[in-house]
Amino acid sequence: MMNKEKSTLDDWLEWQQSINLNEIDLSLDRINEVKDKIGFRQPEIDIFLVAGTNGKGTTVHLIESFLINKGLNVGVYTSPHLNKYNERVTFNRVSLKDEELIESFEEVEKARDGIKLTYFEYGTLAAFLSLSRFSCDAWVIEVGLGGRLDATNILKPSVSVITNIAIDHQEWLGNSLNKIATEKAGIISSNVPCVSAALNTKEAINVVAKKNASKVFHIKDDYSLVESNGSYQWEGNEETIEGICIPTSWAKGEKNNLATSLMTLATCNPKYLPDTNEINSLIRNFKIPGRFQLIQNRVPWILDVAHNQNAATNFLERLESLDLGDKNIMVLSVMKDKDLKELMSIFKNIITKWVLCEMRSSRSISGHEIKNTLKEINKSDITVLKYPENAFDYAERISEDYNSVIVTGSFEVVGPAINWLGNKK
Repeated sequence: MMNKEKSTLDDWLEWQQSINLNEIDLSLDRINEVKDKIGFRQPEIDIFLVAGTNGKGTTVHLIESFLINKGLNVGVYTSPHLNKYNERVTFNRVSLKDEELIESFEEVEKARDGIKLTYFEYGTLAAFLSLSRFSCDAWVIEVGLGGRLDATNILKPSVSVITNIAIDHQEWLGNSLNKIATEKAGIISSNVPCVSAALNTKEAINVVAKKNASKVFHIKDDYSLVESNGSYQWEGNEETIEGICIPTSWAKGEKNNLATSLMTLATCNPKYLPDTNEINSLIRNFKIPGRFQLIQNRVPWILDVAHNQNAATNFLERLESLDLGDKNIMVLSVMKDKDLKELMSIFKNIITKWVLCEMRSSRSISGHEIKNTLKEINKSDITVLKYPENAFDYAERISEDYNSVIVTGSFEVVGPAINWLGNKK
């Protein structure tokens, strides 16, 4: 066992990965047992628990931003991170320090008593312990994978949120939209309202909600964001907000995330709902690293963590708002459980040059496997390189002959791209 008193954050994270060798091992038994040994009790504050296939991070950060603008102190837990682990746990948008996280890791380790927590379970429990030390008025928590058996589901929220449902992570969640929806709807707590943007699986979500005696507010049925006289109007159960100016680069996904975040605030406490000016001021410059992030280099680099068909379709809609033309480079790497052909077909009309690589993850597919799939959709201008940094170097060298460099497929290729571009400045 390592010397925990003198370890760095990286030492701790490496240690956690060695406890349970299953990267994903869905269960609440282990984390609940350690939680009880520690004596953790969630604070009596408003807690928002956000699940879904895509849009979770955006919805979390919209809710966070609106609450902070109302003067609340807000703790947030998200995953995965792009560059530094500390990004996962923030208080009023400031990442926690290494020593604050290590203090919580030590508390978990003291109570763990040989229980084989996964890396995510360990980090989730430590995040909740860390945030408990701050005077938070609200927590906004992003579910990791699924919902019912996700480590974050040890909390009882004030409002459960489901952003959308699409096919992803079938190995763990099931092969149909309804099975995936049922797993994600597992975050619905007894007598706790739920806000859902997943109209395609409405009935499956209603079944879970009914068992928990929970009211569900569905997008389009109970709330909506619609175009009206050159701007947008949000309509909730009892409230209406007019004159919302949506950024031109937003696609359907971002609009749904905004509508859902507003309904979530109204459901928890109508006093949290922003007015037109507050909304427009916030969304005018709303940005999240790794989501349609534009960085100017020799040509524009556009980074997005889109990692499945649903997210890629939304990303393409946003790319089309930039009028890039069809002569673009795509640096791409994806995980093994993705539908490669579907994912790449979405971008085929705007990409001339494909630069493929393998991420530093055991779950990454190889660049050569991606190349073979690209050939199936009649793409031939393909270069395969070993790691993301090799791909970035190459893309930069050839970029002056293209309109942009687009990096997508996973957090584990976009995070390194942000870091690589940062080192260029």
